[in-house]
Amino acid sequence: MLGSYKRYWEPSLTEVVGLSVPVGAITTFLTQPLEFVKTRIQVRTEGIGLRQLKNELGVNPWRIFREIHETGGGLSHFYYGFDAALYSRLGYLFIRNFLYKAIYDQVKPVKPFNDLTLREKAVLSGSVGAFAAFVTSPFELAQVRMIADGGLPQSIRRNYTSAFDAINRIQVEEGGSRALFRGAFAHVVKLAALNISLTGPYDYMKEKIWLVFGDFGFNHFLALTWASFWATLFTLPLDNVQTRVLKAFPDPSKNRLNYQNYLDVFKQIYFYERIHGFYAGAIPYYGKMFLTAWLTCTLVNGVMDSQKRAAGLEEWQI
Repeated sequence: MLGSYKRYWEPSLTEVVGLSVPVGAITTFLTQPLEFVKTRIQVRTEGIGLRQLKNELGVNPWRIFREIHETGGGLSHFYYGFDAALYSRLGYLFIRNFLYKAIYDQVKPVKPFNDLTLREKAVLSGSVGAFAAFVTSPFELAQVRMIADGGLPQSIRRNYTSAFDAINRIQVEEGGSRALFRGAFAHVVKLAALNISLTGPYDYMKEKIWLVFGDFGFNHFLALTWASFWATLFTLPLDNVQTRVLKAFPDPSKNRLNYQNYLDVFKQIYFYERIHGFYAGAIPYYGKMFLTAWLTCTLVNGVMDSQKRAAGLEEWQI
């Protein structure tokens, strides 16, 4: 009978925010070394054609890893800038998920079938995601600069002691609060492209695998492997552009290359480094992408499934 089981369940606002934030903290901690190596590779690769060096010197993640250890940097060195990464990630997740769930709960009761259409969900998700990315972009700026610092000559290193030290000094030394949002547009566009290029291929491949093999345990893993590839392909060029913009000094004499605008960044990357310049750091970037998605989905789905069972849903509904 239709009334013999609970037909519908969804998490509350508190459950959504309360779950996404700690999961975000775990994934950020575990993937920080990959982010560190990726950014160092991007810093080294800048203008590599101009310096007439072989491209392998700039893009080999194992070389970067060994060099850090050979110069006395242990595992803790890979976590320089972690506080900025943590504030950026958790701030983004909190703002995006809080606004999305709050607005969703207000709008959906007046809709047929008690839900929004896929298009309405996409618009809502994109809007609140863009706002969250913009608000947290100062911490992204601090993170990139802190990681990039060790790859710069000693004489021009910024030597920030923490994320908030970076933010305070940027305000004082570079013209006030407006300087904190340097590269914010690139950050917003990259995250928007990431959401689209990761979720779309994931849903597509998961459905195709399910139709062929049924509900087996490897569906989730294979779909994320596939989706992470496409997300890397589409968003790594944007990430490289973002890194160039964020790490730049206001003093042109301190920069290896100087850029007039975002289009000029694309032009100079292609001129000096060709197409592979856009994909500097591809291996650690893909690793971070996959690990973040896999951990997030595994942890969130595990908790949500337990909550659905506790709420009275049958196994076939979960």
